[in-house]
This record gives sequence, structure tokens and C-alpha cells, in this order.
Amino acid sequence: MKLNHINLYSHDTEADRAMFEQYFGLRTLVVRGIKMAIMQDNDGLVLIVNHFYNKLEGFDYPTQFDILHIGFIQKSREDVDALYQRLSADGWEVQAPCNIHGAWSFYLRAKGGYFIEVTTLTPVRPEEAYQGNAQ
Repeated sequence: MKLNHINLYSHDTEADRAMFEQYFGLRTLVVRGIKMAIMQDNDGLVLIVNHFYNKLEGFDYPTQFDILHIGFIQKSREDVDALYQRLSADGWEVQAPCNIHGAWSFYLRAKGGYFIEVTTLTPVRPEEAYQGNAQ
């Protein structure tokens, strides 16, 4: 099974679409006014940002949208730092990179209200590795 798409509620779909293109290399497939943007990465993953709050028709989205985040893995600490520098230079409020759970990471809040994590691969310690239902 392959993860095929992620759909995030956004307060500003156009700003988020532009950010994902400029900084994360996604390409836009579909724009539906200010309500939705559908993008794709080079591996086929589809990212959708939507502003359908008034169209939920009884479906309860969490009221704390800022707990949502997506992550982008970088190959090295230098790659994380370089993206941090680009975002900072362009005026984004970006948390300074630091060591989080053994990975070099930073977070920023997208214009849509959710968070983006940029990080190196987080190492998994042997005692953390999932062993199924083994007790």
C-alpha cells in the first residue's frame, strides 16, 4: 500500500500553494478558486489544501487546526539550514533549526494555519522499533 494524498484545511490556499511550489518543489495540478489547490510532488504524492469549512455538512474537523503538520525530509543538516536561510531571507517567521528527537529540524506556520516541519531523518532507537503485538 502506498500513501497517495494528504488533504489539509487551509486559511489561505493561494499563499500555501505558492509556498509549496517555491520552497518544496511541488507542482500545481488544479486550482479551484480560493477553495482548493491540488499539488503533486516528484514521487506522485498529492497534497491538497482546502478551505471548505462552510461545506463540511456535519463532518467535524478538529477546532484546533494548528495541531496539524506535515513534514519534509532533507538529506542533511546543511540542506535543512539552507532551506531555513531561504525562508528567513524571504521574510517567513521560522523557528531556528535545532536538534529535536535526534534530528536537525525546524517548524514554520503556513499561511493556511498549520505547521510544516523540515527535518533530517529521525533515528529510531532499537528499543523504539515496533515489534508488532510481541510483549
